[in-house]
Amino acid sequence: MNEIKVDLKRAIYNLPFFLTCTAMVIVIAIGAGRELIFPGDIDIGLSSYYHGQLIFKALSSDIVLMVVPILCTLPYTVAFLEEYSSGFIMPYLIKCDKRAYIKGKVLGAGISGGLSLATGVLLSYFIAYLVYSPLEVADPTAISPLNVLVRKTLVYFLCGSLWASLGSLLANVTLSKYMAYAAPFVIYYVLVFLSERYFHGIYVINPKEWLAPKEFWIGGDWGIILLLILLNIIVMLINDVIIEGRIDG
Repeated sequence: MNEIKVDLKRAIYNLPFFLTCTAMVIVIAIGAGRELIFPGDIDIGLSSYYHGQLIFKALSSDIVLMVVPILCTLPYTVAFLEEYSSGFIMPYLIKCDKRAYIKGKVLGAGISGGLSLATGVLLSYFIAYLVYSPLEVADPTAISPLNVLVRKTLVYFLCGSLWASLGSLLANVTLSKYMAYAAPFVIYYVLVFLSERYFHGIYVINPKEWLAPKEFWIGGDWGIILLLILLNIIVMLINDVIIEGRIDG
């Protein structure tokens, strides 16, 4: 258990994680477009919860959807591969529990990837709230966007976790760092291409549809969240087996 905690700390408390969170905030700001700087008629006040509308629009923009499979792979995807390639892993395993070590590497890659995107989303929302809420006109009939924010943040967390875990898996299979960063992006856009070009009815395989749904989903965002949880479990279990095979081999 201690090895898992150590890996999770290493996965989150590092420079790549901080840079990924920062990059996510910047990309969301770009995705918000001109409305970020020119929000409308400030003299009469902005609509209630304008800050939420701005961020949710940005989260569905092409640039944000494009960088998701790239940014999430940066924090901790190649952690096991680096230790395995350097030879550090064998003397280290003598001092720790092998199963806990493997779980730490699997969970570290996924959680850091997902948390970096989710943190970027929450930071962007908080900044938008600080900037625009004083300019908004209160409307007692307006519905708070916090429920939507929670769902969107969960979806981004699970998507980041999935692509980071997939990058880690493919890197450990091929023993190539390049696969960790390039493969998730390529697979992401292959699935988008296949879904939009050939398999219109099978929109569940379209990663853009997970982040910015346009089709009908049973349960709405919660249906997407359930699908992503299942995919995360499958990829992490396979990665667990691959890492154990590398260690035992």
